[in-house]
Amino acid sequence: MARSRAESVRDVMDAASLRRIGKNQLLRAFSKVVAEDWSNTAAMLAYIGEIDRRRLYLEDSYPSMFALCTRHFGMSESIAGKRIRAGRAACRFPRIVAMVRRGELHLSGVHQLAGYLTDQNCNEVLNRAKHRSMREIDVLIAEISPQPDRPSVLRELSMETEEGDVSAFEGTDGSAPKDLVPANSLKNLTVPLSPRRYRLHVTIGQPAKDALEELQNLLSHRIPNGDPALVVEQALALLLAETKKRRAALAEKPRAPKKASKRTRAIPAHVRRAVFERDEGRCAFVDGDGKRCDSAWQVEFHHSVPFGRDGPHSLENVELRCRAHNQYEAELEYGKAFMAKRRQSA
Repeated sequence: MARSRAESVRDVMDAASLRRIGKNQLLRAFSKVVAEDWSNTAAMLAYIGEIDRRRLYLEDSYPSMFALCTRHFGMSESIAGKRIRAGRAACRFPRIVAMVRRGELHLSGVHQLAGYLTDQNCNEVLNRAKHRSMREIDVLIAEISPQPDRPSVLRELSMETEEGDVSAFEGTDGSAPKDLVPANSLKNLTVPLSPRRYRLHVTIGQPAKDALEELQNLLSHRIPNGDPALVVEQALALLLAETKKRRAALAEKPRAPKKASKRTRAIPAHVRRAVFERDEGRCAFVDGDGKRCDSAWQVEFHHSVPFGRDGPHSLENVELRCRAHNQYEAELEYGKAFMAKRRQSA
């Protein structure tokens, strides 16, 4: 009897088996698992939406769909809440199920959009949300439902809150409110309120608070109300200019390049400046299908022909790489064992 695709996938679920299969087979199997996950997620939303619509949980002595999912099926509170919200949206707008099944819209995206979809805007919003990240969907929501600026607030946090006690912030369903974000996710610290307007959540120490108050006093002629947002905006502009000058030699009046007396690892300022501008401050790694990485996180200067193999500090030989791709290409050039030892010694 022919084995089902699900059975063949389960056969390679243990780590030891995965290590023995080839790269192409591993990637093909992973693609199948992802496609099955899309299909299963779409089915999950359809079932939840219909069971919730019929209120079938009541027949099983559960007071709500949330109770059925958490108590009977053992889902976590946050996962159950997200799936129910998305399932209700999918029940109202069936196109969502088809988009999730094709991998055009993820569960978190449906959850984000659920409260903003209407009969009038559904098709347009879903078209714009196709293949978008959570961050991009947040921006889309800010466009279709702009919020007024929140007032700037500076307050002292309790020790319990500062050390990570989230219980005070939890909602009635056990999940944290949407506007709270993990401190280790820097890209999520800004929440869009309306087009080009954002709310920033940060926690600062006593020295930073003292510095902010001193700046408010010094800038009181220009900023009479002492708005912390305006102080932070000016401080960020100055820090950004200084950092670009240091990291990428981007100065208003750059110095003329000097001829190096000897070969060093230091990339000349005029080369760093030209590379940073050419690559737009983003990783220029391109895969075999021609897709560029384009990440701006932890970018570094990379030599196509390594400096250790006499690669020059030229505009043609230097490109920007995110740290992950820079290390990846170094491992391709010198080997994983060598680079691991090099990083360990460093």
